[in-house]
Amino acid sequence: MDRETKIKFITKDTTNLNQEVFYDSLIITFLKNDMFYYLVFRGRSTKPTYYYFLSESNRTESLNITKQRIKSQYEKKQKYFESKKIQGASIDEGTILYSSWGYEQTNINFYLVLSRKNSVITVQEIGKNKTYEGRDYGTCTPNVDFKIGEPFQKRITKHASIKINEVEDATKYDGSKLHWSSWY
Repeated sequence: MDRETKIKFITKDTTNLNQEVFYDSLIITFLKNDMFYYLVFRGRSTKPTYYYFLSESNRTESLNITKQRIKSQYEKKQKYFESKKIQGASIDEGTILYSSWGYEQTNINFYLVLSRKNSVITVQEIGKNKTYEGRDYGTCTPNVDFKIGEPFQKRITKHASIKINEVEDATKYDGSKLHWSSWY
């Protein structure tokens, strides 16, 4: 059921129906069966969160708290994406990206950015220098002299990363030693 159909269904036979767009949310207030309701649809959600109260003053108080929470979460999300936009803009030719992935083990892969045009980068997997701290675990750093496979193109996401495949995302490498493990 889409959002509009759900709104019509829930607000059938109501009075004092009002809609308000608040940041990335749609808030609907109404009166039904002597109860004061409000619905909140977050983002593009089709499933609302809704509340009911015995008095309008209780609804207003709860709605103000909900609005503060929505505003805070929206501002936090905007701040996150602004920082990722800056971080994504700093990915240029020569930047090293890494991915850490695996189940019951930690695999580390490194990628060298060969070129960039807008949000599309050409990358090539590179090797790693492994140090062993035990039989099957240790740390590693990138080895730009060892190329693996052929270069390929990927688009930088809004999270300042690239999606290598269904289990692997690569982000900017900060120069520290990364921990790996292998139990096989």
